[in-house]
Amino acid sequence: MLQQLFRSYLAALQKHPLASAAILATFAVVLIYTWSSGRLLHGIGYLGAVVAGGIITDIVVRLRPIISTGFPVKKPAHREVALILICTLLGITFLLVRFFAGWETMNGIIRLLLLPLILFTFPVVLGAIYLFVYKYKPRELGINLNYWYLPLILHLLWAAITLTIAPDKSHWQEAYKEYGLLYFLYMGIVTAALSEEFLRMLLQTRIGKLTNNFATGFVTASTIWAFMHLPIYFRDNPNPTLWEGCIGAISIVPIGLFWGYLTYRTQSMIPAILMHGFNLWGLQNV
Repeated sequence: MLQQLFRSYLAALQKHPLASAAILATFAVVLIYTWSSGRLLHGIGYLGAVVAGGIITDIVVRLRPIISTGFPVKKPAHREVALILICTLLGITFLLVRFFAGWETMNGIIRLLLLPLILFTFPVVLGAIYLFVYKYKPRELGINLNYWYLPLILHLLWAAITLTIAPDKSHWQEAYKEYGLLYFLYMGIVTAALSEEFLRMLLQTRIGKLTNNFATGFVTASTIWAFMHLPIYFRDNPNPTLWEGCIGAISIVPIGLFWGYLTYRTQSMIPAILMHGFNLWGLQNV
């Protein structure tokens, strides 16, 4: 089986040279950056977890195949992509205003007028459109229990690698002590994983359909997702340069690719949501 897997990986690299080059470039950036900062082992472990996670996912899916609805695109792809990008830009606009436009001292009426944009940051509007306007069924958007148990295996992998090479990055105990179980679940699953994995699924499937190339959608979606974190990066890091912000965004592209691949292979958002929502290993923080 492993031989067949590696042959399929080689064939995919040859079939999608641009996407493959982009993925390898992000891996190279992570390795060069961690090498230059004296943390090369951390970088190798992080990328190793991404690759090993993908391989484990493929093995499980091959051993236990499930017939699934998949991710049909029922409306013209260019219309869906345009809608997703517009909603995404509105969400980013709220983040920029919230963190960099003097939100606390802003006129109350202006803040009240801008507040509805938060529904685009957490894609409530986008979800409502897909369910009630475009008439997608939940299973057509990856809401199913396919391979629900796979994150249990994958979290063990990430835990083992993190605690071996970068134990200081794990912040499970701190998160539990600071937030408590219920708030931790809300922050991890609802505000982060559910909204972000829903957006990633839409982007990678619709851009893939538009370009007739899944690999293009796959790479583009996780790149957009990574750079959407720039406002938060600049908020949390004092006086960073634009270059440092870009490196910070590029460094999380590999884990985004892993979560996107998990959704693609399982034909479900649930495994990626559970991986993302409980990702307190911090291995991507290079």
